[in-house]
Amino acid sequence: MSSGNSVVKSLTEGEVVDAIARRLVSHPSFGEYLDYPDDARDIIPRGPRILFSMDAYTISSLRLPWRSLRDVGWAAFTGPISDVVSKGGVPLVSMLALGIPGEWRITDLLELVEGFREASSHYGVRILGGDTNNSSEAWIAISVIGFTSAKIPPRRMGLKPGDVVIATGVYGAMGFISKHGINEAIRHQWIIEATKKPTARVEVAYVIASQYRAITASMDVSDGLGYTLSEISKLSKCGVLIKQPPRVHREIVELCRDNMDCILDYSLNGGEEYGVVLGVKQDLLNHVVRELEYYEVDYSIIGNAVEAEPGVYFNGKKLNIGRYDQFKGWITKMQ
Repeated sequence: MSSGNSVVKSLTEGEVVDAIARRLVSHPSFGEYLDYPDDARDIIPRGPRILFSMDAYTISSLRLPWRSLRDVGWAAFTGPISDVVSKGGVPLVSMLALGIPGEWRITDLLELVEGFREASSHYGVRILGGDTNNSSEAWIAISVIGFTSAKIPPRRMGLKPGDVVIATGVYGAMGFISKHGINEAIRHQWIIEATKKPTARVEVAYVIASQYRAITASMDVSDGLGYTLSEISKLSKCGVLIKQPPRVHREIVELCRDNMDCILDYSLNGGEEYGVVLGVKQDLLNHVVRELEYYEVDYSIIGNAVEAEPGVYFNGKKLNIGRYDQFKGWITKMQ
């Protein structure tokens, strides 16, 4: 295979696929039969219920100035992992598809592939195959299959007045970017470190699977905490009353001088934090909290569901919430 400054279009389709497959594709595990170059793969179920998800991105939408292509591969892989985790699923296998411009350097392609490999190793998820295509713009599509022991995985809707609202994860860095822009954010090393390789906590899946009877609603935080709370509120037809902020980076606390409105402004408007919002029955809250603490998951009890018009409330007022929209960019205000 060519190296150096060679470009993808200097290779045949088979050579591109083989270069990726040799670095990524897992061989059959115990009891499995199909292997690369088969177009389909077989797996042995690891639980009574299958969960699956897919995310797709243009590479330009993921590439913050401080993210290498390896970081982009990691970030892309994390998205569908987070979707499965938020429903109580432990991710097991994945497939990916790539759209690759012919002018791309082969070294750039292999750097992206290395990001996939690192993420799959971190999450314990085997890559079983996929597809490649020539494309005018580079894009990624990743599907993930997981399994859960939860008899009833929690939906986005289901929150009821009186339920406790928990947010796992740490917030504020992406909110800083949305508020101040890339040129200001790049001056702060803590933001670079917090957003370079966003990570989902698979341990949250164990908590949800074992405590599904206590959990009334669940959604991962990929488009901003405020948007997630708004979406759960809208679908559940009740309000969410915030009483205290989620866990935020120390630098946000210092920047805001402990002002709650300021902290919420940074923490609610972001994206790619990959925490999970949980609605929890009040009388079973201790069971969920105990398990989150056992797995050392960052979390905060941020408020309650209330009988009110859908929306997110703080200090008696309904908040305007922003998000990153794939078609409109930063940041769409929702009334």
